[in-house]
Amino acid sequence: MAAGGKMKDIVVNEIKYAIKKMEEASSIEEKLYYFSAVQGIFHRVFNIEFSQELLFAHFIFNEAFKAFQQKLAAMKMGDTVFVINEKQISRLSGLTKEFLIQFEAGKSTDDVLKRMVTLLYSVNGNGNYLMEKGLLKI
Repeated sequence: MAAGGKMKDIVVNEIKYAIKKMEEASSIEEKLYYFSAVQGIFHRVFNIEFSQELLFAHFIFNEAFKAFQQKLAAMKMGDTVFVINEKQISRLSGLTKEFLIQFEAGKSTDDVLKRMVTLLYSVNGNGNYLMEKGLLKI
């Protein structure tokens, strides 16, 4: 990833804090609240030190946050045909950790981001259907 020096440290520290708080949180709402900090830090940092890599990461994390938030809102309105499960929430935290490890080491995060797209797709109707059929694996 292209963020260097101070900006990279800011991103790493923010993601570490978000992961810690996600793991401590007891509700899906709290976990998603802290998860939202990840896309937020990318947005703040690339306003100072822009790179395509940071933009790409921001986009994926933002879309993941929106997908989970939309499904959570639908659940609260009574749509319980399928619900966000513990494996999906656990995977959200796990992939965020994997991203952090790769990012901090200066390695490509593309593979982790692809898996994040698969995870975010799993919380919509078709994604859940494909997951039930065993075709989509998170």
